[in-house]
Formats: sequence, structure tokens, C-alpha cells
Amino acid sequence: RASTLRGPAPDHPMDLTDPSIDRLRLKLRYKVLYHVGHNCPDVDDLVQETLIRFIRAEQRHSIRNTEEIGAFLNGVCRNVILEYRRRVKREPMLDPDMPIKDEGIRPEADVLEMRDAIDHGLAELAERDRLILRALYLEGKEKDDICREWGMTDPQFRVVLFRAKERFRRVYSPELKRTGTN
Repeated sequence: RASTLRGPAPDHPMDLTDPSIDRLRLKLRYKVLYHVGHNCPDVDDLVQETLIRFIRAEQRHSIRNTEEIGAFLNGVCRNVILEYRRRVKREPMLDPDMPIKDEGIRPEADVLEMRDAIDHGLAELAERDRLILRALYLEGKEKDDICREWGMTDPQFRVVLFRAKERFRRVYSPELKRTGTN
């Protein structure tokens, strides 16, 4: 029930030792097993990721309808499973018996050429795109901080980031071919 998951007051964090978390974990495990199959090696990771996102949402007070916590948790679990499926389609599973190819360390000249290509690619972008990509990927700023700095909502940020990355790819790919770095 929502009252046992919510805790004593909205400003107090949820008790993580509560047996309800173990019950949730068990129910989530059954749901994940049903959707990804019993042979999936990542079931426990998916359950853990779902619980982590749920607890973070609880701590940030971002659950809109606290009477419908089960529906919220179900949605979080569904999103985690869908993200997992997309990732598995993009990244093929590694055979544990297959040796991993050692790429070694790139020669310093290659690294410098790659940095030059990145700098040149960024210089070709509009100022906002360049500054957002630099802040997120090179300076390691958090998305929320960038959104506050630029006065954007989360959906606006995702659109701006997607378009900036696409523009960078269009500029960066020919730059790599020009410098011979690959």
C-alpha cells in the first residue's frame, strides 16, 4: 500500500530496511523474468536499477500521485526493460570464451590529431551547441546544471543535445577523414 511505502512524512526519506522493499524486489524480479526471460543474465541488475530509480524519485519527491506508487513503479520497470532491450540490440552479447582484442595505447600523434579534429568540429558548431556539448562531455557538468544555466526544461535539453550531437557528427566525420584519424 502507498502508506507503507511513503514513510511517516513527505519530507522524510523512505526507510530502506523496510520489508516492503524486499517484497517489491521479489515482485519486480518476477515481472522482469516474465518480460526478458529466465535465461537473461541481467535480471538482478534490471531489478536493482528499477529500485534505484524508484528510490531516487521518492527522495526527490517527483512521484506525482503517491496513492498510485505501484503504477509508478510498474512504469519505471517497463522503462528499464525497454532501455535494456534497446541496448542489447545495439551492443551484441560477448561470448565469454572469445578473447578480447587488445587495442593497445594510441600513439600520441593519433591522440593529438583526434583532439584537433574534435576542436575543429566543435568550432564549426553554433555557440549554444558547442557550449552545451563541451559542458556535458568535456567538463562533466550534470544535465540539471546545464538546464538551469541555459533556462531549459529536460525535454528541451534532450532535443537540443540530440540536434547538437547530430550536427557535430556531420562536421566531425569529414574532419576525421581529412586528418586520416580513424
